[in-house]
Amino acid sequence: MGVYDTATKLASEIKNSNEYKSFKKNMKVLKSDKESEVLLRDYKLYQIELQNSTMKNKKLDKKSIKKAEELQKKVVNNKKLYNYLNSEQKFTQMMNNINKILADAVEQDYD
Repeated sequence: MGVYDTATKLASEIKNSNEYKSFKKNMKVLKSDKESEVLLRDYKLYQIELQNSTMKNKKLDKKSIKKAEELQKKVVNNKKLYNYLNSEQKFTQMMNNINKILADAVEQDYD
């Protein structure tokens, strides 16, 4: 079996994984609810804003901390969004693990 055949088989395995199926199902449920979709967008944008502040070594003020806490509370209390984010995290972790396995296979050749 050639490398492209193996990659095609891996792609099929990923699509049939529980992680991907759960992620896809929860994405569909989330997209059926505009309020949850807007909350996800706001949550992701705020995460980026916090990461930018962290990279610039900016300390968060009380207003920013309060906003983050309120947003986090809304996310946790929104079952559709909470389930989506959990399934997204599991799927992303699986993909990261696969990428690590592939990178580790050729890493020694770069030393």
